Amino acid sequence: MAKLPLEGVKILDLARLGPGPHAAQVLGDFGADIIKIEPPSRGGIELTMPDVLRRNTRSMRLNLKKPKGREVFEKLVRQVDVVVEGFRPGVAARLGMDYDSLSKLKDDIICVSLSGLGQDGPYSQIAAHDLNYQSLAGIPHMTGDRDGAPKIPGNAIADDAGGISAALSIMIALFHKERTGEGQYVDFAMVDTLLNMMLLQLNEAQESGESPQRGETTLSGKYAFYNIYECGDGKSISLGTFEPWFWARLCELINVPEFADRQYPESESEAEEQKATLREIFLTRDRDTWVELLMFEDTCVTPVLSLDEVMADRHHRERGAILAGSDIGEGFTDQVGMIYKLSKTPGTIRRAAPKTGADTAEILLEIGYSDTVINELNTEISTIL
Repeated sequence: MAKLPLEGVKILDLARLGPGPHAAQVLGDFGADIIKIEPPSRGGIELTMPDVLRRNTRSMRLNLKKPKGREVFEKLVRQVDVVVEGFRPGVAARLGMDYDSLSKLKDDIICVSLSGLGQDGPYSQIAAHDLNYQSLAGIPHMTGDRDGAPKIPGNAIADDAGGISAALSIMIALFHKERTGEGQYVDFAMVDTLLNMMLLQLNEAQESGESPQRGETTLSGKYAFYNIYECGDGKSISLGTFEPWFWARLCELINVPEFADRQYPESESEAEEQKATLREIFLTRDRDTWVELLMFEDTCVTPVLSLDEVMADRHHRERGAILAGSDIGEGFTDQVGMIYKLSKTPGTIRRAAPKTGADTAEILLEIGYSDTVINELNTEISTIL
């Protein structure tokens, strides 16, 4: 098997929630050694993310509030490339775990602070979650029906897109380190990723001087050709028919040729008329019949899949975007595959999600602790591990 591109990269992951686990999963899939630091057990339910976000990682229990735990942590810092934390802004500095402190232990360390709103600015200290970050980027404002209220999108966009974006920021910092030998500090805010996802809409607002409204833009359902339609069985299809030749083909196949040269109606009433006509047409057959008739005819039509349909979809399965657990290895469940398809260095799933703290002894041995000392830490100072 080819060497994975991130083999040899060691990442100490203190960020247990938010974008941290997703970033770790992406980097771990391509060979990075991800060491997750977990607090001592309190005898209750562990606060961990789903297993699919913990694959290809190792888990270590460590009480960072105790001197012995701090000693272990500092030894780890000296042997890794990246430290990722997700504390509220200012907490890492109070704990002596900020970039200035850690760079004294290892001068080429990369330290990444993950937060919702960044380390500075008027909102940096507010309590917030995914929907709040989305709201500050304008996403719910552009989601929903024209005459209705803003809608909650169906996934944790800030966490999910933020995790992928955070992985990219770490790779940029690692690339700089590879070239120069220098570490650096990364101030990563989920809302910054969301603002970049809203570039087109924000640019439109900037150029026009007015805020676009949901239902009044091409991407939010203004026109018939870019919309979602319910079918006769209650399921739905989506149209993304931007190009005029695709629109003309669709109009031919659903028998409304008069719409072909009027893709962008001049009046609002005409646009509503087109949408109403297409709604009536698509209600005459079930979704899968429409998919069979249209999807492979250059019409930019696809089904709106439920999540169980996504997991079973033949395209996702055949290209490995969804992996069967039996193809991964014993004990694995079906799950989302690699985010990137690389020809020379494809990612792999090598480890199932660990039980919390399962790799503590192994990691302590790697950084120089003897079996005797590890046993002492476990028995004499049980609150450390």
